[in-house]
Amino acid sequence: MKLRLLSLVFAVALSGCSLLVTESYFGESWTGHHINNLEEQWEEPLQMKSKGDGVIEAEYRIFNDSCTYTFITDDQGVIESYKRF
Repeated sequence: MKLRLLSLVFAVALSGCSLLVTESYFGESWTGHHINNLEEQWEEPLQMKSKGDGVIEAEYRIFNDSCTYTFITDDQGVIESYKRF
């Protein structure tokens, strides 16, 4: 019985982000919004990279760093897409 419980706890820990949210849960909700709105809600990103032509990639880690979202903006700072790792 203890082995089964330990196996279950281990599986939950390994599943990380995928267990907690669907891929689009956070990403889709921010598409079309300005990056400043995201920063107001989630605070400053862990990393922010300027990709040239005004395009920005902002990286956020949530759920004790088990989920990483990178939001990509257009040259006006509006979030066009995201990646989840």
